[in-house]
Amino acid sequence: MMNYPGMPGMVDAPGKNFLRVTGILFIIFNIIGFFMTVSVVLTTDTWLWMFGGQAMRTTWNMLYGMSLLLSLFAVAVGIMGVALCNKIEKGGMLFATVIILMVLSVINNIVYTVVISGFDGVMGFSNVISIPISLVLPVLFMIGASRNKKAHEAAPYQHHSGYPPQGPGSYGQ
Repeated sequence: MMNYPGMPGMVDAPGKNFLRVTGILFIIFNIIGFFMTVSVVLTTDTWLWMFGGQAMRTTWNMLYGMSLLLSLFAVAVGIMGVALCNKIEKGGMLFATVIILMVLSVINNIVYTVVISGFDGVMGFSNVISIPISLVLPVLFMIGASRNKKAHEAAPYQHHSGYPPQGPGSYGQ
């Protein structure tokens, strides 16, 4: 992509490949996760209704609801990453959004681990191991957003009021 002085968004986005690839993976994995959670809800809700009692049913529904909302948010982050991967001025917003996603993901994993296993035995160990694994894609997304953010901060002042820029020394004269 060629750089033209004064034309916003015409600077190469160094993080676009990270954002595009991880964004697509966010979309794919979280849509799969969303539908898997929905299928689990549909199959276990009846069992919890018959055998679990109201308290157990409420707890599981809360966990499933958190998981569904987190999946939808991650799909939205993936869509934003793909759509905004070439816009270096959006790097800071993408960076902040993925930080929020990471915090919510860690909270969701900790709540799930505490409710399900209480950090006991193999189940607790596997849930604790899943926390850093679940952060691999967000960290890669963060690298792309950080690169775009740094490119935007390093870019010279860009004229945003129109094309071509007016004045001496501009490429329009």
